[in-house]
Amino acid sequence: MPILDLPRAPETGFLAQDEIAVIAAHEHLTMQEAIKRGADMMREPWGHAALRQMVWDMLCIARRRAEESEIARLDDLYRRSCLHYACPHDRRTSPTRQIHPFPYDGAQ
Repeated sequence: MPILDLPRAPETGFLAQDEIAVIAAHEHLTMQEAIKRGADMMREPWGHAALRQMVWDMLCIARRRAEESEIARLDDLYRRSCLHYACPHDRRTSPTRQIHPFPYDGAQ
């Protein structure tokens, strides 16, 4: 489900519109609610890990549905979120992912 032409979120400062869209889709929120949730989340020690996990969850859903354009978009977003929000703390473990799927230094 591609989300295009999203409003910029000045209230969150550093969250990009595609990150806010993931929060909205993952948490079943409106864009305005996702802006607030994202801003609140980023103030928490676990906020970076939570955003990365939301992107990862949405990427797994796209893979199960074989939505190629969504997979490519979310794969790129996940790589960017791992670089931008690099706090290694993860809130939960994944049964399908034992280690981090991408290196933090940007190498691919």
